[in-house]
Amino acid sequence: MAKGPRFDLAFLGNQMEKRKNWKKRGVKAGHGGDFNICDPLAEINRSVSREIQPPAPATINVALVDTNEIPAWAIRILERDSEVARSATSKKRVELVSPHKTRIAQGIKKPSELNDTKLAEHWLQVRIFYTLEVDYPDEYEFAFAVPNGGHRSKRSASLISYEGQKKGTPDVFIPIPKGIYHGMFLEVKTEKGTASKDQKSKAELYRQMGYYVVIAKGYDACMAQLTQYFALPSFDNKTTLAA
Repeated sequence: MAKGPRFDLAFLGNQMEKRKNWKKRGVKAGHGGDFNICDPLAEINRSVSREIQPPAPATINVALVDTNEIPAWAIRILERDSEVARSATSKKRVELVSPHKTRIAQGIKKPSELNDTKLAEHWLQVRIFYTLEVDYPDEYEFAFAVPNGGHRSKRSASLISYEGQKKGTPDVFIPIPKGIYHGMFLEVKTEKGTASKDQKSKAELYRQMGYYVVIAKGYDACMAQLTQYFALPSFDNKTTLAA
């Protein structure tokens, strides 16, 4: 049960006024002395103050982080996201509820990974899913990444193919029907990346099956396509987008 006053302030004020009148008239309390007005009122004020006062936000000194080698996008997240900042500034390994926030904090701690060109597409996708989780939580619940070969060891790449992974399958799938489409597939590419023959073939195959499929280069282009799709009306079997 919650602690604190069980009556509203109007009731309490009325009771205080009654006690003041009793005191003026010389009415005594049950213990034989005068009614104590000040102490209960002070306690009420303290109780109300404790209930409505919000907790002070934790302060994290992000200035302690050397940002010279950290990309601008990661710095912006560090400055505005207290969870990422807490993990990135902790000497211990901190696993956050969000895997995307955890990974970004890891990258801030180790800028060489953030700047590894072999991981450029990896970081691009981490950033996209971070944005979906923070800014589009409803859509994020449905969105998921499709595991592909990428920069895996030969054994790891062969294992996922045994498990059903198929070449050319787009990186991200969002099974939310919008407009005329059954869902959206997004192939994520860096600014300099190019789609393979298999990827182009799979994209066309899914388009023919009624999905919105796009190959986008860079964070801004990927997010523009995603937000454009999210803005479509729920499945109406008529509204389209130009892929």
